[in-house]
Amino acid sequence: MIKASTKWMYLVIPFNMVIGPISTLVTLQILTLGGNAIDVAYVISLGNAVLIPASIIWGFLADRMDRKKQILTSFVGTAIPLLLMPFFNSISFLALNYSLLVFMSTASTTPFNMLVMESAEKKHWGSLFSKFSFFSSIGMLLGLLSSTFLVVFLKIYEVEEILGILTLGTLIAGVKLLPKPVITFERTAMLQHKESFFVRIKHLPLIFLHLPNIHSFKMFSLNRLTKKPINYVPLLYLGLVVFYISSGVFNTVYPAGLYVKGLEKSEVLMVITVGMIFQILGFRISSRLLEGGAESKVAHFSLILRGSSYVALGVFAYFFLGYPILISGLVFYPIAAGIAYSFFSSSSTTMIFKIVGERQQGKGLGVYSTVVGISLFLGSLISGYITHYLSYGIDFVIAGILLLADSFIFRYLEEG
Repeated sequence: MIKASTKWMYLVIPFNMVIGPISTLVTLQILTLGGNAIDVAYVISLGNAVLIPASIIWGFLADRMDRKKQILTSFVGTAIPLLLMPFFNSISFLALNYSLLVFMSTASTTPFNMLVMESAEKKHWGSLFSKFSFFSSIGMLLGLLSSTFLVVFLKIYEVEEILGILTLGTLIAGVKLLPKPVITFERTAMLQHKESFFVRIKHLPLIFLHLPNIHSFKMFSLNRLTKKPINYVPLLYLGLVVFYISSGVFNTVYPAGLYVKGLEKSEVLMVITVGMIFQILGFRISSRLLEGGAESKVAHFSLILRGSSYVALGVFAYFFLGYPILISGLVFYPIAAGIAYSFFSSSSTTMIFKIVGERQQGKGLGVYSTVVGISLFLGSLISGYITHYLSYGIDFVIAGILLLADSFIFRYLEEG
């Protein structure tokens, strides 16, 4: 029997309506202010850099702070930067404002997961986490759909203002709907339940139980990387590093590339929205592919699929403008960001769960989170320079080649 009301879970929908389109809207705002690919890369990479200290600070506070207060703090901190967007006509100030938004929105990630476990008996966690994840995805999709419609009639900062007002509405509802904890769980409880771990990693792939030290990274020594079976963990982490670098290289400038290559703002958001639809569908069917312990095989296949799609998008971006860019985006982006991403995310998260569930959870997750955070930052940062000095098409192709090379790592893990 459910111990407490789960009506608070509906708050996840409007909050993710705000989170879903914001990076794309900020990218388009930078371009309308006269910025270029390097400016986009600086702003997005700064936001990615903020994720590391944010996940550390808010994660530790989640063990000490009232869940309801931390979530409400997140709502307030997300609303303020959005409401201030019209006052930032400088890309530098926009970057700081976006980083503040990223930092504050991150605050709700862990306490939301804790609330799921505090709201029900353990036997109900699986269904509740599935519901929570579904509501989150629906919220992001609704946010993208509404933004796609609104940018036809409104300026970017006006859409952001509406999202800020929506967040304030979520805050007011949260005061009433968010419960006080019935049972208090520490963050380590998330690692002992597969569904909770999956949802937490899906929303933010950074979990610090404690800070790793320099000795924690000895696993990447050449001696360990070349010897079976001890090379499984460092090679898995190395494969994830390449994946997140590639994702940063591609995702940071892809919306900007669509706009620069002749698409309207609404068309840019439409492509991203279709990708989200296919991602939701992909997560729905990915669990079936992982039956029987086929994680490495699914990861290998998904990397080839995602990498090939990136290369195809790069070729179209290099040679064409306008309508062909829209068609290629509607065909290949949903494959890359939807189907392939969901397959890889599900399979790689399963592999990480098996590792950290065995022993030294804090150490393993600390190393994992550090390398993922740095990889996202580096990928985002270098994407602007690749695009500025070469082209959007070359940037997309490089991202694809990285993934195709990465697929060999997971093929090796599969054979091992």
